[in-house]
Amino acid sequence: MCAPGIGAAAITLAFARMSTIPVLCLAISIPAFAWGLRYASRRPVAYVESIAYIVYCDVAITAGVCVVTQTGIAFLKLVWLVAANTYSFAFHGRVAMAAQAAVTALATALTVGGAVIRGDSSVPALITTVATVVLVNAVAAWAIYAGMSLFAEDAKDKDYLARHDELTGLLNRRGLQQACQDWVGGNADTHVVVAVIDLNGFKSINDNQGHHAGDEVLRQTALKLQALAGPDTWLVRLGGDEFGVVSVAGSSIALDCQRTIEKALGAGGVTVDASVGVASEAFSRFDGAEPMPLMTIVADLLVKADSAMYAVKRSSRSPAAGLIERRLQENPCGSLIDLG
Repeated sequence: MCAPGIGAAAITLAFARMSTIPVLCLAISIPAFAWGLRYASRRPVAYVESIAYIVYCDVAITAGVCVVTQTGIAFLKLVWLVAANTYSFAFHGRVAMAAQAAVTALATALTVGGAVIRGDSSVPALITTVATVVLVNAVAAWAIYAGMSLFAEDAKDKDYLARHDELTGLLNRRGLQQACQDWVGGNADTHVVVAVIDLNGFKSINDNQGHHAGDEVLRQTALKLQALAGPDTWLVRLGGDEFGVVSVAGSSIALDCQRTIEKALGAGGVTVDASVGVASEAFSRFDGAEPMPLMTIVADLLVKADSAMYAVKRSSRSPAAGLIERRLQENPCGSLIDLG
């Protein structure tokens, strides 16, 4: 409601004999109430409307400082211009900020010129008042810039936390979904490979050594899996002690995925004991008029890889045994291949 308030104040001052042309002040102040109603409606404001609002404020206030009867009132109207400047800084960035600085300089020059013509203000008073106007605008601009920078940084942090697991730094399920939506590519030889990794004996670590030890195991596992990360490979903490590796790669890499994961988990001198289930699907199986979204394929493969991983746990043939389910074009019925 800033605009209607300023408009009402301008009309009051005009008819209190503080304007040389009261009718002009009335004419340029009335639209302020219309703008107030427009913004009060809470409907989205178009870019053109927003620019028009700033231009209106600039013209009305600059014209207002030219028809005052006292220099003090002119400087009061310059303070009103700070409101328009702040709005401009907040919603229209640096170019608008530069334009508003030019408008403020013009309005200030007109105010000082009017004061000299009227002779109702001393030089020290003019210098002090102009310096105050400049300082107020500078502080407002800095406050808006600093606030927007902090807001942008906070939004970036929140976006990161929304897509990543806080403990391990890996993607969470939402982050995986976003990565799949952002991914572009795929050809006949491309496969989607999904691995589900479940840590063996993790519950006993939490029970016997405490959750801090369990958290450290999760962090170390994530650190080892980082060796697999790439532009087309995403690492995910699916929940609890379950991790996922999603990769879009050639068929040869699809077959080596389980061994690659086991090698990564065994690196660094401390082997992470885990069961690994892997499932893959060729993109060629989804050729059609409507291409299937990558996330839909990944979601289906996560279920299959999870089932394969639990089959490994039940078999208990080796600590890091793995199964890979292949549903390639040449084998549409699918099969389980022991790579342990």
